[in-house]
Amino acid sequence: MGQLFWKFLLAFWLALILAFGAVFTLNQLSQSPEQNRALFSPQGRFFLQNAQQLIDSGGVPLLLTLVKNWQDDPMAREQLLVLNAAGTDLLGRPVPAEVQASPRAKTLTVQANGQPLQLVLADKDNFWQIRALAIRERVSPRDATGQARPDLARPGQPPLRPPFWFHPLFLLVAVIVTSMAASLGLAWYFAAPVRQLKAALSELPQQQWQTQLSSDMTGRRDEFGALARSFNQMAQQVYQAIVSQRRLLHDVSHELRSPLARLQLLTGLVRQHPADLDLALEKIDAEAVRLDQLVGEILTFSRLESGEVQPQIVAVPVHELLESICDDATLEAHNRQQQLVLEQNPLAWVQADAELLFRALENVVRNAIKYAGSGATIRISSCLLPTELLISIADNGPGVAPELLPLLFNPFFRADKQTDGVGLGLSIALRAVATCGGQINAENLWHADGSRRAGLQVQIRLPCQAGS
Repeated sequence: MGQLFWKFLLAFWLALILAFGAVFTLNQLSQSPEQNRALFSPQGRFFLQNAQQLIDSGGVPLLLTLVKNWQDDPMAREQLLVLNAAGTDLLGRPVPAEVQASPRAKTLTVQANGQPLQLVLADKDNFWQIRALAIRERVSPRDATGQARPDLARPGQPPLRPPFWFHPLFLLVAVIVTSMAASLGLAWYFAAPVRQLKAALSELPQQQWQTQLSSDMTGRRDEFGALARSFNQMAQQVYQAIVSQRRLLHDVSHELRSPLARLQLLTGLVRQHPADLDLALEKIDAEAVRLDQLVGEILTFSRLESGEVQPQIVAVPVHELLESICDDATLEAHNRQQQLVLEQNPLAWVQADAELLFRALENVVRNAIKYAGSGATIRISSCLLPTELLISIADNGPGVAPELLPLLFNPFFRADKQTDGVGLGLSIALRAVATCGGQINAENLWHADGSRRAGLQVQIRLPCQAGS
C-alpha cells in the first residue's frame, strides 16, 4: 500500500477525531460548572431545572406522574428519586445511602405546599442491583401515604433496561468499527487504481508502448476510469506513431535508394564512355532535381506528421487559389492530352493557412492529372454550404480498385506502380487539410448502370459560413 492509501486513511480518521472533539467541547461549554460534574441526559436536566415550576403548576402528583413515565422508559439513562423530609421516595423506591453520597449524583431541593422535597438524580446503573434485590425480596414500593403501589412493584419481573445497542460503549464501538471499514474501503478504492496506473507506466518501455489497462479500470465510471481510457488511448497513439516512424524510415530509405542507384549507374557509364559526358550530366541533373523534390516532400510530410507546423490562420480566398492552381496545371494537362475545367467557383473565404491549403489543393489536382490517363477530363468545382465549403476534384479516368481506396492517403502508397511519383501527395494533402480544420476523402465514380468505374472524385470540406 502506497502513501496515498495512508494519507486517505489518516485524513479520514483525523476528520473523525476532530468532529468528536468539537462535539464534546461544545457540549461541555454549553453546560454550567455545576452540571459538568456529571453528563446527564437532557431529560434529567429538564426535571432538575423545571421541578419547581411543575409543582407550582400541577402539584406533586404532576411531578410524580412525569417522573414515573420517564423512569418506565427503557431509554432513560438516569434515576430520579423524589424524597420527602423523612428521606423516603414518594414513588416507593429504595433509597440507598451510597447513591445520595455519590459525587456523580445531583441533588436539588424544591418546595411543595410549604414542605421541602429533595430530588436526587444519578446514573441509572446505580439502581439496577437495588431494584433487582427488592424484587427478589418481594419488597413492594409504597407511595407517600405508606400504601402499597402494586403497579410499581412488578414482582417477579426483571428491571427494565435499554437494549444493549443503545449503550454508549456499544455505540462508540459501532462508530469506530464502521468508520474503520468505511475508511479502509475508501482508501483502497482510491489507492488500487493508482497502483495499477503506476505498474502500467513502468511496463511501457518494456512492452514497446503496447501496454493497455484492463477493462476493470477502463469500465469505471469515475475520474480513474476516464484516466485509464486516456492512458490506453495515449499508449496506442504513441505506439502507432512509433510504428509510423519506423515505416516512414523504411519507405524513405527505399525511395531514396532508386535515384541514388541511378546516379551511381550514370557515373559508372561516364567513366566507361567519357564521350557521353554531356548526356550523363543532363540525366544526373534530372535525378538531382527529382531527389531534391523527394527530400522536400519527405520533409514537408514529416513536419505535418509530427505537428511541428504552426498554421498561420488567416482569411484565405479559395476561389483565387483554385484559379491559380488551374492556370498552372493547364499546361501539364494539355501535354497529357487532358482537359482541365474549373466548372463552379463562387467567391469563398475560409479561415485557414494559405500555404498549406494551396499545397493540399495543388497536390490533389496534380495527382488527378497524373493518374487519370490520356484524354481524361478533370473537373474542379466548389460549393458553399451552410457551414462549410465543399471542393470537388473529379476525373473520368480508371478510378481505383475499391480495396485500395482506404490506402490512398497512406504515405508512399501508389495505386499505379508504373507511374512516376513518391506517393506522398495525398498524404501531405490529408494532413494539410486537417491542420486547417477540414476533412478530405476519396471515392469512385460509377456509370449509371453501376457496371464499371467512371473515375475518381476527391472532396475537401473546409469550415466556412455561407456568404463569407
